[in-house]
Amino acid sequence: MSSNESPETLSRLVEYTRTVLLGGDADGLTPETPLLEWGVLDSLKTARLVGWIRDEFGVRVPPTKMNGANFRDLNSIAALVESLRDPAGV
Repeated sequence: MSSNESPETLSRLVEYTRTVLLGGDADGLTPETPLLEWGVLDSLKTARLVGWIRDEFGVRVPPTKMNGANFRDLNSIAALVESLRDPAGV
């Protein structure tokens, strides 16, 4: 977890991924799980996740931030959310 990453943000992302994106079938899911490689995220699920982030955390993910590095794993997504919540991190 990076210094600008909130444990609460990560926890909420893990729970959403387990219950919504994976339908409760989340054996082996960790904050370091490679989401794209494991097939957890595809274009539709990524769009759902981005919409949920907007609603849940009140931040919009700009197109310039929609890349593999920011959506590599749950730690990366949590760091992205925190950077977007912090006006200095945008």
